[in-house]
Amino acid sequence: MMEPSADQLKAQGMQLFQQKRYDQALQVFETAVTAYTHEHHDHGRAEMLNNIGVIQRLKGNPKAAITALTEAGEIFSQLGDTDNQAQTLGNLADLYAVTGQQDDAARCYGEASALFAQANDREKQSQVLRAYSLMRLRQGQWLEAMMRMEESLSVKPRLGPLRWFYRGMLRFALGLFGAR
Repeated sequence: MMEPSADQLKAQGMQLFQQKRYDQALQVFETAVTAYTHEHHDHGRAEMLNNIGVIQRLKGNPKAAITALTEAGEIFSQLGDTDNQAQTLGNLADLYAVTGQQDDAARCYGEASALFAQANDREKQSQVLRAYSLMRLRQGQWLEAMMRMEESLSVKPRLGPLRWFYRGMLRFALGLFGAR
């Protein structure tokens, strides 16, 4: 019987992940990392490492998650894949934010935002900036939270009337604080 290919393992792992069968998905993704390594397919290996990082975060294993996400990000960077590198940095930022490592989270949010801007993915850039804003809001850093939220709304491709109004109010408030 033939061994499943790396791509087949990836599909199986994604199915298990969607079914919230994280332990089994983790095992399959780890096997897929080995398979992609044997196939000399760095992109696939980085994708699996990113998935492993997400699962480790969900399972409450921040050190393992940071290790996997950092390695995935480095591979994506070497490959020049700015979109996936930015997504990995966003995942890493979220992890740092919930583990109380705000300086690392802020650095990763900022880098992810810049990479999404470079890739011209304004929707994802807006989402990362919103997450950054919410982290600063939870820290009680109101001014920076407002600045990041205004940035998030400014890069968002389509604003509805309420968000347009909200952005205007943020700009007005930031002007009062002398931040604009």
